[in-house]
Amino acid sequence: MDASPRQPDRLLSFEFVALSAISFLAFCNLSIFYGFNAYLERQGIDPAWRGALLALEPAAAFALRPIIGPLLNLGNGVRVMGLGLATVMAALAGYSFAEGLGALVLVRVLHGVGFVLLVSAVISVLVHYVPKERSGQGFGVFSIMTLLPYALMPPLVESLLPGAGDEAGVYLLAAPLFLPAFLLLVPLGRRARALAAVLPRRSMSRPSLGEIRADLRSPGVARLLLANLFVFTATTVVFFHMKDHLAGLGSANPGLFFSIFTAATILVRVACGPLLDRVNRAAMLAVVLPILGLCLYLFGAATEPAWVMALAGLYGVCLGFIMPQLNAAMFVISPPHLRGLNTNLMLFTMDGGYWLGPLLAGFLSAGGMGYAGIFGLIGTLPLVAGVVALSMARLTRKAQPAPA
Repeated sequence: MDASPRQPDRLLSFEFVALSAISFLAFCNLSIFYGFNAYLERQGIDPAWRGALLALEPAAAFALRPIIGPLLNLGNGVRVMGLGLATVMAALAGYSFAEGLGALVLVRVLHGVGFVLLVSAVISVLVHYVPKERSGQGFGVFSIMTLLPYALMPPLVESLLPGAGDEAGVYLLAAPLFLPAFLLLVPLGRRARALAAVLPRRSMSRPSLGEIRADLRSPGVARLLLANLFVFTATTVVFFHMKDHLAGLGSANPGLFFSIFTAATILVRVACGPLLDRVNRAAMLAVVLPILGLCLYLFGAATEPAWVMALAGLYGVCLGFIMPQLNAAMFVISPPHLRGLNTNLMLFTMDGGYWLGPLLAGFLSAGGMGYAGIFGLIGTLPLVAGVVALSMARLTRKAQPAPA
């Protein structure tokens, strides 16, 4: 086994819990933007520009992550988290003061910079506290904390909107949520520095350009990145446009969709955590990804909100298996000193999906395509991702560690 010294032998350490809590706050900051498209529409922003503004925050992250990812390690990750937290707080407050297209562009870029600093730094530290034999459970538990905001925040935002005035007022109220995270950085930084002092020098060194090129050419890495890009491109369209779709169908509470699918996702990860490390990861993905594509097609074909709400449960179950298995597959096929880099590359393709999804949907919408066509078209992306995953079944079987 390629374990490094001091490899964790248990999952729920202080470091793992603290990093999960910080990620919970980071994704609270994303999940409250499910109604941002409707907000921009009320501001009189043209549909093509609305898609660009939705994409701009993840586009900033997409552009910056390849630059900062190789620079991050266990030694500097906690300091960068602090910078990311402060930047995200400033961006959230900035939406209330952004008047006009130019100001919104600046705030969206600042928001993307803060988010990529925060989450990339979290990942660069997290990979040192996940036991390889429990990587599926580890990323499953970790991702629960990144999913909970999508269940909790949309209904909360809907209840706050009347008092806050509009979405920008809610974003301003959300900014102080990040203050408790600064309290976790002090003990987390002390423990991370202690571990960094005893790790092999190679695990702390910056990957060379040659190592990065060789890594991208290694079996499976590029294919997993491609599958991840397709999945996030498709699911981001659902995130940003489902509220409008349900409102058009006559739903009185579109936020309920997000609560249902997130609850289903969390239930899968709680109930099936050990299963994630016992099956062939790529084979599971090859089965579940086409079902996700079918869900997307049926979202567009639905004529009643009740059908969409019923499908939300199946959609959530699919995501409950897909997301941790994509990350765990990358984790187990990566050498220890490149796990942080490769996991951040997965986040890079997540950023790409958050960027491409809104641009694609905005372009199709501006061209006159309705939600039936949009959801049907993006439903093909998980199908392609399933074919990519199937091609990796032999590789992930070899990399799969024996359960402890």
